[in-house]
Amino acid sequence: MDPTPPALSEPDAPLAPPVSHPWDGFLAGPENELAHASVLALARGDGEGLSPLVLHGPSGAGKSRLLAGLVAERLLRRPESAVAHLGAEAFAAACAEAAGQPGGWAELRGRFRRLDLFVLEDLHALERAPLALGELTHTLDALSEVGAVVAVSARVGPGQWSGWPSRLVNRLIGGLAVRIDAPGLASRRRYLLERARARGVALTADAVEALAEAADGYRTLDGWLARLALTARLERRPLDRRLVAPFLADDASMPAPTIEQVARAVAMKFGVTLRDLRATTRRKTIVEPRHLAMHLARSVTGLSFQAIGAYFGGRDPATVRHACRMAADRIATDPALAASVVALCRPWHRGAPEDSSPDP
Repeated sequence: MDPTPPALSEPDAPLAPPVSHPWDGFLAGPENELAHASVLALARGDGEGLSPLVLHGPSGAGKSRLLAGLVAERLLRRPESAVAHLGAEAFAAACAEAAGQPGGWAELRGRFRRLDLFVLEDLHALERAPLALGELTHTLDALSEVGAVVAVSARVGPGQWSGWPSRLVNRLIGGLAVRIDAPGLASRRRYLLERARARGVALTADAVEALAEAADGYRTLDGWLARLALTARLERRPLDRRLVAPFLADDASMPAPTIEQVARAVAMKFGVTLRDLRATTRRKTIVEPRHLAMHLARSVTGLSFQAIGAYFGGRDPATVRHACRMAADRIATDPALAASVVALCRPWHRGAPEDSSPDP
């Protein structure tokens, strides 16, 4: 197949997370082991009967991380592969744009029907986009004919999709649907220990237990760890249950800010506008605050990469991951910026930015 450029990516944003290995930092456990094995089989090319792969489960369970790993693993093994990795909202927007332009459908079909791997996140976002649902049905038919691999994510499994085109549902259930559950206490505890060690945060056993018991998923733990890393710099001793208690109380008592509140706070702090943050300009004075806004939105709102990208001008999940990593690197090496981040986050009571690595 002829390679096709990734859909809706910024020029300097890599398609896959910029990690030394596709599964660096990934935590395998009973909640995701079948999904992980299925993804690896698809990436190796020995997953006959697994495509389309439908990963479904609650937000924060790790669907995006698995799909990102699939893309990265595939490109590592077969760099020449034609790959598209995007959110369902971006696909719907591309369909709407194609419908309004002469030759638009031909261009769109040239992008999405000659792929080796097609990854679509947050499939449920197409529920109110009948045009995109119809086009997706034909796209999957075309990809099946050429032997391409398809993987999608959704909140619920195919059996709970009501009102969807039966042909599309039949196509999707013709592969493998795998549920990913939210991490259990043992997985949360293990994740917390590993990530705390990686960040240089020393926690006592009672602090680990308190955090693991209170967290509802990996994203929450990442947000707490980011705040605790800042606290550890000041305390210079292992953090015990007494020191982590205020974090848990604040998180439980205050609602998470909206993504717009996060973006407005960053825009005000750095003297730019919301329109600047959501625009396509590549000026450094705009790009760096935009990266930081995405990074903070990921941490304090718990939204997916796809949802954050949709808010910031329709950027794809890979672009958001790249932005988060760039911001995290700057915070780690710039004490003045780190102090600004602490001040920005203080009113939200939910923590400073997380580690920015993709969902586990």
